[in-house]
Amino acid sequence: MAENSSPQRFGAPSELSDETLERVRACGERCDADRNPDREIFADLGREGLMKLLVPAELGGLGRHPAEFIEFTRRVTYEHPSTGWVAMTCNEEAEIFAAYLEASTVAGFYGEHPDAVIAGSGVPRGIARATDGGWLVNGRWTFVSGCSVADWWVVANIVEGTRPKDICHVLVPADPSLIDDTWHTLGLRGTGSHDVVLSDCFVPADRAGVAENFSLPKPNEHPFYRLPSGLRFPFPKTGVASGIADRAIDEFTTLATAKTPLFARTELAARPDAHAAIARATALAGAGRSFVADQLDEIWQTASAHGEVTPAQHARARLACSWSVQNCIAAVETLVDAAGSTANFTASPLGALLNDVRAVAGHFMVGGYQMDTAGRVLLGQDSGDRNF
Repeated sequence: MAENSSPQRFGAPSELSDETLERVRACGERCDADRNPDREIFADLGREGLMKLLVPAELGGLGRHPAEFIEFTRRVTYEHPSTGWVAMTCNEEAEIFAAYLEASTVAGFYGEHPDAVIAGSGVPRGIARATDGGWLVNGRWTFVSGCSVADWWVVANIVEGTRPKDICHVLVPADPSLIDDTWHTLGLRGTGSHDVVLSDCFVPADRAGVAENFSLPKPNEHPFYRLPSGLRFPFPKTGVASGIADRAIDEFTTLATAKTPLFARTELAARPDAHAAIARATALAGAGRSFVADQLDEIWQTASAHGEVTPAQHARARLACSWSVQNCIAAVETLVDAAGSTANFTASPLGALLNDVRAVAGHFMVGGYQMDTAGRVLLGQDSGDRNF
């Protein structure tokens, strides 16, 4: 990044309406109780084009800057964390579909299915065997967020008999009978991140794309696809963590002006420990967001100029994402502690928000240990991580 430059800031997509956000909040408790997202909400997001934000415009998507996508994710998450998570992951899966299948297939698909919602998994937990006219696929994919509300699934497979291993991504129609209900969690309960199981599933050749060891199978002029695979997926998770932290800050502010603690004569908002808590939480969340914006801008400029992201740039970008998520966790923990016993009651959203933000860090792309990996690279050591 050029000296003294500052990253361009983006708002949420104009297609995201206040009415949609209000509906997201209204369905939150029901989604968490059902352990699944709301189908109508995601059908509406699909109709608004908001399930293909990262798909290049020439292939039928919106082709938005990833910073705009992060802000979209943050806004939806603020209203309901699980819905924000699924909106984020389904956009990622649409991006995977657009990256690994033939451009003509992708463009034709979105021409025929412009409102499609795609869930899936980029972790190759299946085996694809070549057969007449296509592929025979078997596998079980875990953590398929939004599988119950998606129209299509895209899943990664190892091509049988290849050394080094080739990866085959396939697109299949979503089928509720192939979902194994495994999602029983404390955090992000409403994401419906169940297992998907395919047994001898035939996939036509034109709905599959093969790449050697996760490399993109075709040249692509869009900057997003020139980023290393390990950098395309950490950034969106920061939008979820940031949205949760922002909601917790606002919930604590409301509580602090309404609650008078036990044996106190003044409201919580008058206490020094509350002042320190809200200040620390605000600084933690804001600092993480700014670090992410700086590093995203730097690698985006590099990709836009057809440059190659250096190991140090890669490490700083991954560090920013994991550090931002850890900051958001610390911010919410600080507010929960300052809220006292109130946060322990289900009537307060603070306890649920803490479970949700901790669940974000469970994703390997933004786990806290990734900061150690980044540190190794910054000191000239091998990352020891194939995703770096």
